[in-house]
Amino acid sequence: MEYSKEDLMEAKKQIWGVGENMGTEESKKIWEENAQFWDNAMGDESNEFHREVVRPKVTELLSPNPADYILDIACGNGNYSSYLAQRGASVVAFDYSKKM
Repeated sequence: MEYSKEDLMEAKKQIWGVGENMGTEESKKIWEENAQFWDNAMGDESNEFHREVVRPKVTELLSPNPADYILDIACGNGNYSSYLAQRGASVVAFDYSKKM
């Protein structure tokens, strides 16, 4: 299914409150309601875009090693946090949404 630019912008507004005066609780409620969608979309190993594009560059930037401590803020389902920990870094991760 193809989406128009307007459809994508509307979805972005609903999720992130772009251009709106969305309160913290309203934003949190939206993330809680959509947590299962994002968990399914990202899976345990992330999605292809993150595996092929984001992870390699962020890993290159961070160059994690066993002596490192990494704080992953807004970690989602934590799959990238787990990836970093598997490379030896000590990782603390949290997300705004308890369901994530």
